[in-house]
Amino acid sequence: MCGCAQWLPTRKEPEPGKSTILTKEIAKDTVGIETILLRLSAVESQQMQDLWTYADEQIITPEQRLLLDRNGLRAGKFAGQIPAITQAWISQNAARIENDPMEQAGVVAEVSSFSQLWRCRSDQRKVLTVRNLSKETVTLFYNEDGFRGGQFPAPHFLFSLYAKPLGPQSAQVLLRPELEYGQSKRSVVAKDSAIRTEERRESVRWDSLALVVNMQQGDCLILTGSTEPRGIGEHFFRTRSNEGEFQNVVLLVRVAELNAPDEFNIVQTAKASPNEPLKKR
Repeated sequence: MCGCAQWLPTRKEPEPGKSTILTKEIAKDTVGIETILLRLSAVESQQMQDLWTYADEQIITPEQRLLLDRNGLRAGKFAGQIPAITQAWISQNAARIENDPMEQAGVVAEVSSFSQLWRCRSDQRKVLTVRNLSKETVTLFYNEDGFRGGQFPAPHFLFSLYAKPLGPQSAQVLLRPELEYGQSKRSVVAKDSAIRTEERRESVRWDSLALVVNMQQGDCLILTGSTEPRGIGEHFFRTRSNEGEFQNVVLLVRVAELNAPDEFNIVQTAKASPNEPLKKR
């Protein structure tokens, strides 16, 4: 086992200053969530069974674990520390991005392996894209209130991410798998005493598959497909590189920062991290 570390490299974007994940700059009702999607080689995928011995899958009820499995999904939590297997994958991913210009451009595969830092409030939805297949039509079947499915053109596989602090050292994280598809349609929306038009696509929300987990700062969720690819898991967590290699995908979601300052401490100090800043959303 090894301690948590920041997941680098990350996409750089021009912005003033050098705020980092450790800088106390967020409001007390905001949670810093760090995410990364890792594409695994065939050799790395063979280590998955060993990795699950470190994960706590009891954070999910037996009924929901069964439903996740029926849909080809598996989830668990690492408490406080990331296993050495996962840390090795992160390091290998960083080296691959550093040495391969195609990886740096994000055109090697459908899944981008750059880490991201999300500044979440309880009422704000963050869209975590997994795969966006704008030129394909997929056939997808799933189990939710019965056996359902169909064909979905131009699918966008994503997770809605919400997080809110529960105290100085803990937060509640919600991850809900969703699918957007088809052509955008213009609709009229009334909000905040104003009427405007929005471009929207058809969507499917799998509410029964949403994960709602209470986590301490430093805890990390792992979400991936089942050993035998099927259902939703096959479409979310299996991709193919430009060379035609099928790769399994792992999503890591870590509670990176909580900022509930002492109300009696007028002067707040902040120390910048020596590492590069993460991409902020």
